[in-house]
Amino acid sequence: MATGVYRGLSDRRRAQGLRIAGLLIILLGAGSALLPAGKTIHSEMIGALLITAGLIETVAGSLRREARHFAMAAGIATLEVIKSEKLIEAAAKRGAELRLALTRMVPGYELMKEVRGKGLMIGVEFGPPKSLRLKASWNVLETASKGLFCQLITVPLFKDHKILTQVSGHGSHTIKLLPPLTITEEDCNWIETAFDTVIASSHKVPGAIWSLGKTLVDNAVRKSA
Repeated sequence: MATGVYRGLSDRRRAQGLRIAGLLIILLGAGSALLPAGKTIHSEMIGALLITAGLIETVAGSLRREARHFAMAAGIATLEVIKSEKLIEAAAKRGAELRLALTRMVPGYELMKEVRGKGLMIGVEFGPPKSLRLKASWNVLETASKGLFCQLITVPLFKDHKILTQVSGHGSHTIKLLPPLTITEEDCNWIETAFDTVIASSHKVPGAIWSLGKTLVDNAVRKSA
């Protein structure tokens, strides 16, 4: 039953006119949502009923083996949604659009080297620039910690544009973008604009992003001291 913005089984409690969910059945996704799992959040009263029914051992306990059909139901529901909403086809389409949009930026930014990926798994690789001023700043970062430049991209992407990206590995110059399967065309435009803005700022020395770079270098030096 619909309970506010959640879906769950409601008890009779109310607080300031809002219905409180007594039991929420939630679908969680591990590994970028590729591994579905079921989880429940319940009130103390509902927990007591679950204990009586033998579904859990304690109010804070885990589900017994015979009650793990919640996770199986979540997995089946995930597969049904993926199929009915054609999320695989949408991921291929949106991913190709994003890769094309990001690839078009490469000629205009000397710090960008390559964009690659498959579906919605996208990697953007950066590398040493040719201009003297940018190259000097790049070398300072690389001397402090290899791959540190990528933090100058990931941090403002999250802080200023609410886009979460990650460095693909220690010492790597590639950041990875793993948007959800439900990404829309508007989301793609938002990501494209955000990347363009942040990468453009990284080519301005001195500038706000390189002030962040100085802070990161100082931290890296202190850590290695």
